[in-house]
Amino acid sequence: CFFFFSSRRRHTRCSGVSWARRCVQETGIIMAAPSTKSGFVKRVLSGSSIILFGPVGPDGLPKEKTLYLCNVSAPRFTESIEEPLGYKAREFLRSRVAGKTIEFTTEYKQTTREFGRIFVGKDDLGTLLLEEGLGKVFVDVETRYKCSNFETYQNAESQAKKDKKGIWAGEATQSEVRSAITSQSPTYNPEAIVEALKKEDLDGIVEAYVSGVYQVYLPTHNTIINVALPFIQTPILNQKHGQLLRVFSERATLSRDVKLHFVSFNQQSGQFVCEIKVGGTSMVNELLTNGWAKVSQTVLTESGPEKFKELKAAQEVAQNKGLRIWSEYKVNKSTKKITTGIFEARVVEVHSGDSATVQAISGGEPQRVFFANVRAPAMGNPKKGEVDKPLAFEAKEYARKLLIGRKVRVEIEYSREIPSKQENEVSMTLVFATLWVEDKNVSEQIVLNGFAKVNVPRVDEEFTKYLQQLTEAEEVAKKQKKGVHQPGDIPVHRVNDISSQKNPQKIKQFTEFLKDEKKLSGVIDVVLSGQRFKVRLTTQNCYIIVNIHGIRCLPNDKNIPGYEKFSNEALKFSKEQFLQRDCEIEVEHCDNRGIIHANVFIQKKNAAALLLEAGLAHVHTVGKATVKHIDIYRTVEGAARADKKGIWSGKVQLDFTAPGKKSAGYKTLSQNQRALVSEIADATSFYIQDPTSKQLGEIEELLSEFDEDKFGRLEPPIKVGTPCVTQFSGDGQYYSCLLYTSDAADDLLCVDLGGRRIIKKK
Repeated sequence: CFFFFSSRRRHTRCSGVSWARRCVQETGIIMAAPSTKSGFVKRVLSGSSIILFGPVGPDGLPKEKTLYLCNVSAPRFTESIEEPLGYKAREFLRSRVAGKTIEFTTEYKQTTREFGRIFVGKDDLGTLLLEEGLGKVFVDVETRYKCSNFETYQNAESQAKKDKKGIWAGEATQSEVRSAITSQSPTYNPEAIVEALKKEDLDGIVEAYVSGVYQVYLPTHNTIINVALPFIQTPILNQKHGQLLRVFSERATLSRDVKLHFVSFNQQSGQFVCEIKVGGTSMVNELLTNGWAKVSQTVLTESGPEKFKELKAAQEVAQNKGLRIWSEYKVNKSTKKITTGIFEARVVEVHSGDSATVQAISGGEPQRVFFANVRAPAMGNPKKGEVDKPLAFEAKEYARKLLIGRKVRVEIEYSREIPSKQENEVSMTLVFATLWVEDKNVSEQIVLNGFAKVNVPRVDEEFTKYLQQLTEAEEVAKKQKKGVHQPGDIPVHRVNDISSQKNPQKIKQFTEFLKDEKKLSGVIDVVLSGQRFKVRLTTQNCYIIVNIHGIRCLPNDKNIPGYEKFSNEALKFSKEQFLQRDCEIEVEHCDNRGIIHANVFIQKKNAAALLLEAGLAHVHTVGKATVKHIDIYRTVEGAARADKKGIWSGKVQLDFTAPGKKSAGYKTLSQNQRALVSEIADATSFYIQDPTSKQLGEIEELLSEFDEDKFGRLEPPIKVGTPCVTQFSGDGQYYSCLLYTSDAADDLLCVDLGGRRIIKKK
């Protein structure tokens, strides 16, 4: 868009300084030797005048020049005055030079006007205009200047007269006036134009550009309309930035043939919101790619995900190059697109209507994923005093019934890093995915049923490739007024949490009420340990703590080798098999701590039997309490023992009788045996050792060489029944013991010799 000067002369009447001096002497008008120059046609004003962009000035803006044809006058065509054939003459010139770089000469200047000749290739446009009868030859009365092509102009005009072309055709041409309708005209009908645009894209001509609004002439409706571009915002950083944006827009659109693609009509401003395409290229994309505009957040609602993706890609071009409004832009690294992350998994827990934890079928740690671009009502946090949002419970329930325990295909799409609020905290990374169940998009199903809304991504964020399906599903839910789209206030589902009662007596009373039902339906909401659950009763709408009756898993005790391992395995097993599953329970009794003991069934399978079968629990009875299914439990436990499963594998020392307590039964031995009395407890009981036992000798040898520095001390809290090694002060020797009581001091029962000793906590 610069003027390029050359030493070539075209059709000059004389040369150099003498030519200019003679012009001044004869006419008093400043004239320059007509050297050929180049310029970009910004706008065609009429059949005989154009505006050119010139070289860039010190302010960074291109200079502008209005050039009038020398010795050729076309019918007038302005906003206020339009002569017959004025529009046709303008179109003749516009179709040949608009948006092009052309060659021209400046023949003479008169006050603020410049007159010259315009060339396209070897053709003089003045000659072509006259040949079509769309102009007249004239000589300025003041300058009396005639260009070197004046005689050719006269011949072209004479031939047009002879052929009765254009303005020489007589009265027939008097009606050839455009008289375009504007918004001020009484016949202005925007509704008709809207209907036409909805059917197809319309051709137009950009007549002007003012402050981001394009004035476009529609030949099919003979109407000039105001058009605003959709999907973008054009921030004006400063005055110069605004001027450069104007230059860019004018250069790209003025006097150009365009296509209008309808988006909407703004009743308040009367503007048509349309995409303007010049030569198939969208001005919206051009402004984004060159850093003059940014994508509006309303694109998704206005035109959908596919258009959003297209515009986002265009904007990223400018962002990556740091162009214009993005000169100080820093790439958002908090969200990262993940292109390779598809695997088969099983859902082990549902946290809300928009998140779940999955376990890959191939193994590895469970992973929590959030459903990409889906936002369900938030679950409350009782610890912080937060309550559920309306429909949060229902959304989670829908997702639970759809997903829990099922095999799914997980398609990881992107991740987002949440920075830590404190310096010492590690930032958290959230993984967003789309889950598929039997080729059904889980997110789409949740949105379709009104349990979640589509979370519209910001322009600098990644998003799911299935955004189109989600938005379409949301529109269906809106029309049907489902879930979160229903009018009015939505009540919050509340569940009475009896498990949090601190009065065991009240829980016992409630348990008696529950016993009236043979079986209670519910959901295992939380797995507290391998055998203990927090259950939500469906009909009673309350939470209770349930302990599986008749069995016990090993406690999570780090001080007993193997216990912690099998306790965690039992916890993992119960989470995988029971968590968030529908269940039925048979209430047996409530203990003094307010824990309800019951038989639990998952899909009609006895949960206790499943744990026993896996070797992760043992049969356990308390006092005179009866166990309804005790025979089944002993049979299943016996099979696990025989197969050496879990706790019966021999990797852990088992002793289910607490110190100081007699076993449930006695066994009569009809045999004589030599024994060493190691400790007399009282007048009726004493402890013996088998002096012939090899194991006793091995234990004594190990204890004689015991080095406490090589072994860790017991970790509090130390539970009753914990096996340990301690040193007695009487002889300074180490003995194996069991913790008998746990008070201010530790009361130990010596396993090797019998008897009890009080030792210090250390």
